[in-house]
Parts: sequence; structure tokens; C-alpha cells
Amino acid sequence: MKRSLQSPVQPHPLLFATSGVALIAVTYGLARLGYGLFLPAFSAAFPLTPAVSGLLASGASILYCVSAGVGFRHASLRPRGVAGLAGLSAALGSLGIAAASSTPVFVGGVLLAGMGSGFASPAMVELVRRNADPSARGRLQSVVNAGTGFGVVLAGALSLVLGEAWRVAWVLVAALAAASTLAVLRLDRDSGRPGARPAGRQAEPSLVAPSAFHGLARPLGGALVFGAGSAAVWVYGRATFEQAGGMSVGLSAGAWMALGLGGAGAAAVSRWLAGQPIRVTWPLSTLMTALATALVGTVPGSLLLAYAAAAAFGLAYMAATSVLILWASAVATDSAAGTSVLFIALVLGQAAGASLTGLLLEEGTAAVAFLVAALACAASAVVAVPTTAGTARVR
Repeated sequence: MKRSLQSPVQPHPLLFATSGVALIAVTYGLARLGYGLFLPAFSAAFPLTPAVSGLLASGASILYCVSAGVGFRHASLRPRGVAGLAGLSAALGSLGIAAASSTPVFVGGVLLAGMGSGFASPAMVELVRRNADPSARGRLQSVVNAGTGFGVVLAGALSLVLGEAWRVAWVLVAALAAASTLAVLRLDRDSGRPGARPAGRQAEPSLVAPSAFHGLARPLGGALVFGAGSAAVWVYGRATFEQAGGMSVGLSAGAWMALGLGGAGAAAVSRWLAGQPIRVTWPLSTLMTALATALVGTVPGSLLLAYAAAAAFGLAYMAATSVLILWASAVATDSAAGTSVLFIALVLGQAAGASLTGLLLEEGTAAVAFLVAALACAASAVVAVPTTAGTARVR
């Protein structure tokens, strides 16, 4: 009887990791961050000023935090259920965007689609943990996290190929969200035992002990400030390339794809990130993000520099978020909970940063708005001063 429920061949961890990359790619790179890519088209279809666009992005970020909170509360015991919520919310929200005939429906779709990424992160941290050997977990976490870059590339390609048919693009996003979720659930090594729990785990979720977050004060502060600075490119990057830089729709989509390729490239440095101390990797990635952000706002009309800045931003941003995952794994007793808390801080920062950048764009220039954002990214680097807490990776 049991054989009918279980797959006779154990899935290879790398095959599972590929499905995890796909889920992160869709929930982050498409369903959540695709908002910034399609913002020019959305603004033409709905009454969205820069300030209103920033408020909507902030609202999506806040709901991300809600879903991430639910995720870390339940992912340790029910990672498959949390992964299912990730795909369901991303798919339904994307369908809502595609079908929206009024601003309220569009807003609801954006908010729901963005929640999927909040569920996805804690679910994948736990699922990677049980599907990978201990020696490979850190590297595979970074590889899966780099899925955001692949999603951004795909989003740019959809925008380039489909042009003004953005509703079709969001129907495809919904389909990809459903497919990637099913793949993760099918390839999880416990897929044949839906009621199984890791040995020693409680039968019901309980509140995470405060000790689980011991050592997270520094990365929490860094994630919050870094999030505030990084929001400028994610929300207003493409619009800035077109409006301040004079790029055509095709060229701005190409810049977004360059950003995604840079983000996907973070997978290539995952082994290096996992082997270096945080006091090296965090300042390096955040300062590189700061430089790229400043270039996006100050030289958007220079095609070569703009594309280089976009690619550098993608690589540096994804490296920084991978470092946050590694940091949580190094100092938190519950890595899924620690990762969720750090990503909640990151996105809360993005919520504030999106609104602030929108106001600065309405009152001033892109250069001023992006320079302020760059300063925030640079300021976040100081939290990684040498410390004796945690493991060798943190020193």
C-alpha cells in the first residue's frame, strides 16, 4: 500500500533544488518584482502617479511581511502546506492582475500576488534543509535564493515579446506559479508521506522561543536599512530608464533582463559566499548595490553604463539576500524562523523606501532620489563589523 503513495526512486537533491529555483523565480522575480517591470504599462492603464505607485508597492511589502510571518510560524512543521500557499497566492493574484478592469481589482491582485514570495522563503529554507546533505545546504540555499534573478530575466523576456499585451504575461505568470509549486511538492523527498514529521518535532506549531532569534540584532538592522535603499531600483528602475534616460520600451526591458542575469549570476558565487566570513560578504554586496543604485539614477541615458549598473545591482542584491540566509543559519537556532524575520525586516525597509523614493521623484529628480537610496544601501554595510558571536562564518 505504501509503495503506491511513495515514489520508488528518491529524487536527486539537485533536481529538487531546480524546482525550488523555479518557485522562487516565479513568486519573487515575476509575481512580486514584476510590478516594477510592468509599472509603465500599469500606469497607462490605471491612474498611478509615482507617489501612488510607491504606496501600492509599500502595501504589497507589508502584506509580504504578514505572509512571511505566517510562513515562519508554520514552515518548520508544515513546509509543504506553506509552499502550497506560496503558489496559490501568486497564481490567484497574477490572474487578478490579468483580469483587472478597475483599479480596486488591480490593487487587490498586486497585493495578493506579492504575498506568495513571503510564503515561499520559509518553506524553501525548510524543504532544502530536509532534501540536501548538511554539507551542501548553505550552497543550495544560495542557489535557490538566486532563482529571483532567473524570474526577473523571464519577466523581462515576457515584457519584450508580448509588448503591450501585459495581461497575457500575467496569465502565464499564474500558470508558472502553479506548475513550479506542483514540481516542488512532487520532488520533495517526503512527498509520499503527507503526514510525516521530522523526528523530534512537535505535533502542532508552537510559538518560536525568543532564543531562536539570538544573534540577529545586527542583520535585522542591516536588512531593514538595505531594504529601504534597494526599493528604488526594484520599483522605479525601469520607469527611470524610460523617463529620465529616454530608453525605448525594448531597451528598458533589456536593462531589466540584464538585472535578472546579474541576479541569476549570484548562483555562481554561492560556494564562495558560503565559505567567506559575513564581515566580508555583507559589506561587499551592500556597497556594490549602493554603487549600482547611484548609477541607475545618475546615468540612465548612457546605455552601456545603465545596463552595467542593472546587472551589477542584480548580482549584488541577490548576493546580499543570500548572505542574510547564511547569517540566519549561522546564528539562529531555527534557521527558517531566522530567515523569515530577516526577510520581513528587508521588505519592511522596502515598504518605507518605495514610498520615500516615490515622493522624492515627484518633488525632485531621479538623480536625487536614487542617490538617497544608494546612501541607505551603503549605510547598511556597517552592521557587519567584526564580532565574536556565532560561528566562523560570522567572524
